[in-house]
Amino acid sequence: MWGWYVFLCITPTALLIYFPLSNHSSSRLVCYYNSLAEYRANGGKVRISDIDPKQCTHLIFAFSDISSVNRLVPRRTTDLNRYQSFNQLKARNPLLKTLLAVGDTQRFSMMVSTQSRRAMFIQSAITLLRTYGFDGLSLDWKFPAAAGSQSDNKQKFTMLCQELKAAFVNEGTQTNRDRLILIASVSAEKAVIDASYEVTQVAGSLDFINVLTFDFRGPSETVTGHHSPLFQGSQDTGDKINSNTDYAMKYWRDQGAPAHKLNLGIASYGRVYTVASHCGGVGAPVSGPGTEGTYTQMEGLLAYYEICPHLDGIQVQLISDQKVPYAVINNNQWVGFDNKHSIGTKVSYLNTNHFGGAFVLSLDLDDFSGHFCNQGKYPLISHLHDLLVPVLMLTPFIVLAINTTFDFHSFSDYPHYTTTTTTTTTTTTTSTVDPDNFCSGRADGLHANPNDRNSFYNCAHGRTYIQYCATNLVFNPTCLCCDYP
Repeated sequence: MWGWYVFLCITPTALLIYFPLSNHSSSRLVCYYNSLAEYRANGGKVRISDIDPKQCTHLIFAFSDISSVNRLVPRRTTDLNRYQSFNQLKARNPLLKTLLAVGDTQRFSMMVSTQSRRAMFIQSAITLLRTYGFDGLSLDWKFPAAAGSQSDNKQKFTMLCQELKAAFVNEGTQTNRDRLILIASVSAEKAVIDASYEVTQVAGSLDFINVLTFDFRGPSETVTGHHSPLFQGSQDTGDKINSNTDYAMKYWRDQGAPAHKLNLGIASYGRVYTVASHCGGVGAPVSGPGTEGTYTQMEGLLAYYEICPHLDGIQVQLISDQKVPYAVINNNQWVGFDNKHSIGTKVSYLNTNHFGGAFVLSLDLDDFSGHFCNQGKYPLISHLHDLLVPVLMLTPFIVLAINTTFDFHSFSDYPHYTTTTTTTTTTTTTSTVDPDNFCSGRADGLHANPNDRNSFYNCAHGRTYIQYCATNLVFNPTCLCCDYP
């Protein structure tokens, strides 16, 4: 959850105070950006300049690589310029955190095999992250114990996480900088979890964990089924009984990962199968993966922006026990995907279970331009943002401070200052309101507190939050700011 933090921006005539505030159960929204999206056909290209940095709390650049000498390196030399552009997005959202993901490469196994190789990787990671302005690292080694890998990779992955965390703490202390963030994206399959992760130990070193609660079904299926169901389906048998979001999230939690560190995965794409004409329903026989999308060009996969133009006049069906939708488009293409309704259900689920937030793979598969779905830009991520991230998460309160000096040595929750400005006292008539339910029926945003001019209400989705101006200042409803009376 967001706590009370104060960010200051001082100009010769004004002080801007930023208060992020929320009482939401979950407020973390992590978004991947696939840098290969820049190479898609015209109309489907997604460049860094197309990213809205205010929609997500964390942005992940995917992917970097591991060199033959165990160093963290960009996948392409041109990515170095992209790193700079990516981190410049923080200028438009000072609370944004950026991370660099190191992809699922065969060199993970070699790198973790000895302490010296891990040390080389860790030092190179710190150097690369700091040089280009990233706030942290995402480990995307999804199958440490895959067939043919080293038998002790499970333990070596734990060592890597522990040594990275220790090095990040030490570097932050020595340089007097915020510690680099360390996260991982991990499998949601029970067999892989059991074979690959020492859950309690790994969770202790990670700031949060992205659970890949999608792709439970892939292109090789023989019958239709949704790849990211929330719950077990009535037709699930065998291993499929555990192949759902609910089981995966609770299994990670029950194995020792704190619920508040777990992010539920949302796919901004659908899995597609070719079926007999007009043959729908879950469990229908398929003849193979669906046809590739115009822009993504992957068999059996369609971006959300490639799905939604085909839904006009099509009956979107809800799989009632799994709480996710599907549709049959182009007569014989069965596609299971998430829409705003199913995303709302998943957010309610993660809030009920006190999980830390959600992550999206990936923002470039949402309708980034707003031209495909006619629902505005990034309709899925925008909806997630509205549900998860507090309204006015970054709200500037402008304090006019002419001839003001600040005593930063005694700075605590608010700046202490002296000023030559004359303050006058104003008497107002107040009305009685219920402070706990003030925002019920009111629009989201800032509202004056009729009982106390030094405070004001911040309304978000009907929830009531009270915030305070600094001493001797009052809330001005004209500018929605704290001002001299």
